[in-house]
Amino acid sequence: MDTVKTSKDHLKLSVEKLPEMVLLPGDPARVYEIASFLTDVEEVGNNRGYITLTGKYRGLPLAVCSSGMGGPATEIAVVELNRHGVRTIIRIGTSGGLAKELTPGDLVVLSSCIRYSGTANLFVPENFPAVADYRLLTALVSACDKSRKRYHVGIGLSVDSFYATKPKLFGEAFPSAIAPELEGWRNSGALQIDMEAATLFVLSSLLGITAGAICTVGSNIPLNIRPEEPPSNERAIECACEASLLFSGWKKASERDGREFRLPPLLNTGDDRI
Repeated sequence: MDTVKTSKDHLKLSVEKLPEMVLLPGDPARVYEIASFLTDVEEVGNNRGYITLTGKYRGLPLAVCSSGMGGPATEIAVVELNRHGVRTIIRIGTSGGLAKELTPGDLVVLSSCIRYSGTANLFVPENFPAVADYRLLTALVSACDKSRKRYHVGIGLSVDSFYATKPKLFGEAFPSAIAPELEGWRNSGALQIDMEAATLFVLSSLLGITAGAICTVGSNIPLNIRPEEPPSNERAIECACEASLLFSGWKKASERDGREFRLPPLLNTGDDRI
């Protein structure tokens, strides 16, 4: 990567180009947690909560960047990462469980999101879908399945508020427009709540890039289960790294065969994944 002056954007990177694939946690502290899984780590940006590192996972070049909390902060990260050469993004997040079968520490791989995202709404109408790339979704599911970790796959609810879904934290009569709707969304199949995935999925569609998301369930909202110590993100990080490796290998195999990367070679043993 060519060294340049600090970029004139919010990321303020010290490099012109990043690896094509980035892992996108919300929490800046999780950037360094992910870095412990990588080799050849170098910090290339640190500004306004956007911490950006580069490194390698089993030889695969990766970038890691914190998105901050919520749609507006995620929008800035996604747009500016794309301007620096990023073409594939995996969100490594945390979430509140909606489905009663979810327990803290479970993993959720999102196929799509129900949108309560003001940021995304400023780009496209509300009926524009927020969906993960099916190939990256397949890579994440494959990595979770291989890991034998407890995971779920399906729809999430993506909102622009942390506390509006939990009005009882303020008192019994505190107003919330979204809280009365949670049971209906849970009965409709929504597994979890987060604040970033819908913005990521919508922007990835508009930018023509690839995106997926894996979240660690931190609580179960309807069952009022909130552990004192938050679950570890280690399992989600491990699965995201392995999914990155799988996705890259599938893409390269397609290129070697002279075909467009549309269908992951699911029978591939993984001998040439990078």
